[in-house]
Amino acid sequence: MAGVARGRPHPKSTVFHADKPVRAAVLLQPGEPVRRMYEELVVLMGVSGAEVLREALVELHKRKAPRGSTARLLREAS
Repeated sequence: MAGVARGRPHPKSTVFHADKPVRAAVLLQPGEPVRRMYEELVVLMGVSGAEVLREALVELHKRKAPRGSTARLLREAS
């Protein structure tokens, strides 16, 4: 049966463990404007979709995060 969850359900959490990777799943549906933007950026930038999303997160963080918040991390990501 497609779409049936298996195993124990995992509760959503806002706790991020520094020693474990984070997987962000984004479903972009056909015809969705954001999907067209995503596809265009992958082609124009010549990088993977994951790299497009990483760069978008860095830019969004620069605009939205309080001053000084993880400034060191942003410098390292650039």
